[in-house]
Amino acid sequence: MQTLTFGSITVDAVSDGELFLPFARMFPGADAAAFARHGGIKGEAISAPLTTFLVRAAGRTILVDTGIGADLGSLGRFGFGGTCGLLPAALTAAAIDPATVDTVVSTHLHSDHIGWNVTVGDEPRPLFPNARYVVSRTEWAFWSATSDSTVARCVRPLERSGHLELVPDDHVVAPGISLLPTPGHTPGHVSVLVLDGGEGGVITGDAAHHPAEMENPDLSPPFDSDPVLSAASRRALVERVEAEGLVVIGGHFPEPTAGRVVRVGKQRTWHWLGA
Repeated sequence: MQTLTFGSITVDAVSDGELFLPFARMFPGADAAAFARHGGIKGEAISAPLTTFLVRAAGRTILVDTGIGADLGSLGRFGFGGTCGLLPAALTAAAIDPATVDTVVSTHLHSDHIGWNVTVGDEPRPLFPNARYVVSRTEWAFWSATSDSTVARCVRPLERSGHLELVPDDHVVAPGISLLPTPGHTPGHVSVLVLDGGEGGVITGDAAHHPAEMENPDLSPPFDSDPVLSAASRRALVERVEAEGLVVIGGHFPEPTAGRVVRVGKQRTWHWLGA
């Protein structure tokens, strides 16, 4: 994905790697051909790139999600494979000093979106030392009541250090950047709206994992905590991006990562940006 521009706001993709898992496990009963025409299907596996997004707006530098971290962790025991841990080197290659990031937004607190919140080691500390780490209050209310090991390693240290900032689910992060509640994948899942100068996009988080879900929003993977609510959030998201002509930017979408929902007759179809 090349740099996307929305008025004065820019969005760049930064990769932490790529996951692979059996398609039949991710979308049981779904038509693989509906996915394959948009890419990301390799044999019987589906690719889930670990893409984070660097957003620059009004003098601010904002990172949306932080990938899975240095290893696959528990996901390796659930049939996931792939490459991970690339984010720090990718930031260095792009000449981005983690100390210049002033805000980290978590779309939700699954392990593949918070892994590089902190450094690797016995005493994790914020990888982005000058950032406030924004998490929706609804999401934190759920996860803080659990004993999840990844949350304990990647979020609890931020709470102790004062870097964690709990916000409303529709919080305005910066001028033109706001959270959009899309619950269902997790209880407090949010996407991120980018709007400026009459142009706009939405970073989906895991409201959708693949463009095929934008064409058929009723598809809910088994990893959704509430599949019915997830599908309802996705339908509302699809209706909004179609009505407003928003660019859809998917954290797990195959390259080129961003596209639009276009109606052809009675059918919604996915068009990659630039295609």
